[in-house]
Amino acid sequence: MPDPDFAFTPPPEALLSTPKHRIVARVPAPDDAASAVDALAAAGVDKSQIFVLCGEDGLLRLDPTGQHHGLQGRLVRASQTVFALGDMISDDAEFVARGGLIVTAPARDADERRLVAETLRDHGGTDMRYFGATTFEEIG
Repeated sequence: MPDPDFAFTPPPEALLSTPKHRIVARVPAPDDAASAVDALAAAGVDKSQIFVLCGEDGLLRLDPTGQHHGLQGRLVRASQTVFALGDMISDDAEFVARGGLIVTAPARDADERRLVAETLRDHGGTDMRYFGATTFEEIG
């Protein structure tokens, strides 16, 4: 379970839908997430736009079925399932339930994508994905 002394910026409600121009990564422990956030901020990424999902609050935000976000949430999750994102969200929720954390940071261009991916990888980030405006790709 994540250490309750770690305070991470919660994502805005708009992140219920598919992220845009962001990298999403799984990070194994709160220390790794905290150091990743600090390293990203030190590298010039806007810290107010770096979000971490963890614990019960993170599970409620991931909400794989959309049930905690009303009708709109259920519709969004249903459409994401059609486009194969539903399994990813469920897998992320299982990861968080086991004590992992999800870190998401902006990546608006190729240089920022490279910087964010390398930084997250250096801090234990795995299963990284980049979400563009209309595209999605797994980052190796």
